[in-house]
Amino acid sequence: MDLGAAIYIRLTKDVVLNPALVEVVDMSGGCGGMFGVTVVSDAFQGLIPIKRHRMVHTVLGKEIKDLHAITLSLFTVPQYKVKNPDWIPAAQPNQGDDSAVAPSKGGGDQSGTALDNVPPPLLSKDAVTDKTIKQ
Repeated sequence: MDLGAAIYIRLTKDVVLNPALVEVVDMSGGCGGMFGVTVVSDAFQGLIPIKRHRMVHTVLGKEIKDLHAITLSLFTVPQYKVKNPDWIPAAQPNQGDDSAVAPSKGGGDQSGTALDNVPPPLLSKDAVTDKTIKQ
């Protein structure tokens, strides 16, 4: 699994962040060492920017070590709606909806993890979003 997909999955599945939106864009020109990441979460409510960044860095502990650079854009739902008034939050997967996990491939053997079933997202010019990961 490439680093962009690992970042997306790690952030999406985090029960503390419980994000309403995660976008991961490869900004490196293809080498996969620099990403722009947008996270919208009510867990950021009342936190100053440095504490939001620390929270995301903690979630991405292993992935952060493999990066050359990361740009984080971190918003609460109301803050993001001000910037994007037409945006409607999708169902949040950590609230009982497992729709961020792609359906299992094949027969009845469900012994793999949820991460085994996630298709590789497009990371060159397209953002990894809830829509691309659900395909």
